[in-house]
Amino acid sequence: MVVVYASGGGNTRETAECAAEGVLEADAEVDIYNAYLLDASILLEADAVLVGEPTHGDGEHHGDFIPFDRSMAAHLVPGRRLAGVPAAGFVGCDRAYRKFGGAIELIENRLVECGARIMQPGLKIELRHTAQSRLFTREWGRDFVRRARGELPPVEYRPAMTREQVDAVMGITPEERARRETRGLAR
Repeated sequence: MVVVYASGGGNTRETAECAAEGVLEADAEVDIYNAYLLDASILLEADAVLVGEPTHGDGEHHGDFIPFDRSMAAHLVPGRRLAGVPAAGFVGCDRAYRKFGGAIELIENRLVECGARIMQPGLKIELRHTAQSRLFTREWGRDFVRRARGELPPVEYRPAMTREQVDAVMGITPEERARRETRGLAR
């Protein structure tokens, strides 16, 4: 399996590492690559792929991810070169933006254009990891391997994770979210 990520402040790199730990726990081999200046043909060597980046601005690609996305479009979309390859995406995000975690749709759409098969909903991690989100991310990585092997059925990946689902991943209860919003700490 190949995990490719871009990271601004390190949170998305941590997501990639936690997902890779889950992959290893499922007895699969994994290589992790930083997307910055990476040629997308690296994905052709994989039996399965996870791709992630932080969401930039209001749902756009992070600057470090753009060259990799362009490489995917140029080298993998023609001929749908990832035909049938199990795939999933992950992003860092911030609810302060209107399009919460919008980069997940960009990643998944590109993977589908390349012919990959999205096996499960993309993972959104808000701002900084918590102990709860690290555990969830490892489980997400393990489940991805099980889906890629056919041990679990694929799960629809649309619609993307909601804000409430991200709160659950992060270990934030509805009551805590309400307190944060009351205090003006939407994060």
